[in-house]
Formats: sequence, C-alpha cells, structure tokens
Amino acid sequence: MEDVTAQIPREEERERLRLGAGEPVLRLTRTAYDAGDRPIQADVMLMPAGRQQLRYEIRLGPSQRG
Repeated sequence: MEDVTAQIPREEERERLRLGAGEPVLRLTRTAYDAGDRPIQADVMLMPAGRQQLRYEIRLGPSQRG
C-alpha cells in the first residue's frame, strides 16, 4: 500500500534536499504486507516534486492480499 502526498518541506528537509524556497516535495509512505496480511516493512521517502515521475502498474483481478 502506498500513499503519496505533496507538501512544502520543513526547513531541515529543504536544506538536506538543497531545494529553493517554496519548492514542493512528494512524500511517499509505503507499507508492505506478508501473505497473512501482517505489515512487514514500512518506508517513507521524501523527494523533490519537480524531479520525479511516479509510475504505477495496476493489475485487475483477484487480490494478492485476500
């Protein structure tokens, strides 16, 4: 499962990513589940919005998670 949001970064994030004032970022939060539907991994990624392209492949059919 992934959630992607756009926002203005906090000052520390802006400095670490070497962004200009007011430049937005994308925050991607991902949770991976095992076959028993238990969360096994969580990731949070922060990326400059103007330098990213997100691509998702969506397969229709029976769910992998139940």
